[in-house]
Amino acid sequence: MPIRMKKANPVEDAWLVMHQTSDSVTKCEEDAFSKTGITMQQFFILGVINSMDCPVTPTSLANWIDRNQNSITLILDRMEKDGLIERKRDMKDRRAIRLSITLKGQKKYRLGLGTAGTLPHRLLAVLSPEEQLVLATLLRKVREETFKYRNISDKVLDVIPPEMNTQDTGNKYTSNELVSSDTVNNNI
Repeated sequence: MPIRMKKANPVEDAWLVMHQTSDSVTKCEEDAFSKTGITMQQFFILGVINSMDCPVTPTSLANWIDRNQNSITLILDRMEKDGLIERKRDMKDRRAIRLSITLKGQKKYRLGLGTAGTLPHRLLAVLSPEEQLVLATLLRKVREETFKYRNISDKVLDVIPPEMNTQDTGNKYTSNELVSSDTVNNNI
């Protein structure tokens, strides 16, 4: 059973609340996505593969979602076994593996779009639009500090999603920079 605790020290209190909130949001995601037949992490991976206009490799995917190569391999093994993705050899570079979404994966991804769109609105509805902006700003500050702590600030790419891009580039990410193998140091 979870607990509500308030610490006297504001740093400790914020840290505790941040962790409890993160854990609780993850549990909400797990519950909501259990109805789709995929996990939030699988949905996110399908979304990355779906949104790229260039070939996606396991290494580029690991960089994109800030995971190490070993954990991505395990997740991709399960997704391939479940028929959500396929691994294909690159015809130009036979050593390289390219990821693609299967028809089943596309259906599950579309099913997950409803959940992914509904859950954040449901959980953040307790905040006014102004409070949501403040929360996002504060979380970005903390996220930036974590990048500094991990010595990766200079390796993190700033990406503008297609829906926020003022130039009409379609609905795909097109920059090869987004999927380069050295974008993020996975050993940190």
